Amino acid sequence: MGEIPLTADEIGLAAGGWADETPLWFYVLREADVRSGGERLGPVGGRIVAEVLIGILDADPACYRSVQPDWRPPLPSRGPDYELTDLLMPVES
Repeated sequence: MGEIPLTADEIGLAAGGWADETPLWFYVLREADVRSGGERLGPVGGRIVAEVLIGILDADPACYRSVQPDWRPPLPSRGPDYELTDLLMPVES
C-alpha cells in the first residue's frame, strides 16, 4: 500500500507479551488511534473499507459503476473534485 507501518511500540502488543503477528482488526484500530486519535480510520483501515464498498458496488449489475461507468454528477462541485458532500448541498438556482 505504500504506507509507513506502525512501529511495534505504536501497536503496543509486545508490552503485553504478544510475540505473534498483529491481527488485522487490532492493527486497524491502533492505526486509527495513533494516526488520528481514534476520530477516523487510518490509511490502511480506510483503504480496506473503501475497497470492500467498491467491491460491493461492482458486484451489483444494476449499479451505476456497471450500467454507466462514465457517469459524472451533473451538479456543480464546490471545488475541483466532486465529493460526497456536494451531493448533500442544495442546488442554487
